[in-house]
Amino acid sequence: MEHSCREHYGIFTIAGDLPIQGAYRDICYQPVRDNIWTASEGIYRTIFLEGKTGCIAFDTFGTPGTARAYQAAIGRVFPTKPIHTIVYSHDHLDHTGYAADLAPEAKIIAHDYANRVILGRKSDGQLAASETFAGERTSHEIDGCYFELIYPGPTHGDGNTAAYFPHSKTLFMVDTVADGVGYTTLMDWHLTHYVPVMERFLALDWDLFVPGHFWLLTRARFIEILDYWKRLFDFGQQAVIDGLDPHNWADLNRYTDEKLGPLYGREFRFQEYAAMNLSRYMQHYLTGGWGIEGNLSPRLGPL
Repeated sequence: MEHSCREHYGIFTIAGDLPIQGAYRDICYQPVRDNIWTASEGIYRTIFLEGKTGCIAFDTFGTPGTARAYQAAIGRVFPTKPIHTIVYSHDHLDHTGYAADLAPEAKIIAHDYANRVILGRKSDGQLAASETFAGERTSHEIDGCYFELIYPGPTHGDGNTAAYFPHSKTLFMVDTVADGVGYTTLMDWHLTHYVPVMERFLALDWDLFVPGHFWLLTRARFIEILDYWKRLFDFGQQAVIDGLDPHNWADLNRYTDEKLGPLYGREFRFQEYAAMNLSRYMQHYLTGGWGIEGNLSPRLGPL
């Protein structure tokens, strides 16, 4: 059946209008440092840059309505500077699904891994990149804005790329470190690589981290959160040894309250996500990891 939705519909296949796609979201914005600004609708967060003639937007948010709200927010800050460039963090629709609504004529930059998924997916509203890069690191000087794009290795999704602003000592990366106890149930959280790959960023000179969710973090807080994920490797194994069922949510919640609660119970969203985190790590050990990539050694050399 041909889809009749008046909004871009992503990969939905149910015919008819999807009002949720067009729902408006309030976007808050604030300066970060130098020409870097951040925007958020309360849960998702991204950045945009002021150039000499226009703006560079990172990501698009996850619906057509939110992409338009993001466009409007940038326009309120810089009403005479259109969005001429979009940088994709990774392939997931909730972050990069709607360039067609944000700035359909903009140049789009993405890692080749992410763009391969986007080309294969053919999601309505998610535009393919017009410029890709391969490997780990590339630098860009666009409209007076300098930044480096860094693919440190598998973390989450495909081609998940950080933006590094050495002159501003600021690092931006989506769906990796965020304050509190995060959400890791998606299978393409690449657990074998995640912590050692993220620790590679500690060799760079930055003191402010802008995550893809919630609020900005110091370097010290970034390290504290990585320590939580490190400890989960041991907790996940021990839960299996203790005979816990990774699908029994009542038992998982009791176990995390008992074992993790004394250490992390006051962390943001502990009650919501700790049991899901543990289940994901348990299944990593029970199933053997994520395919070919999940069973290769992570790259640990300097970026």
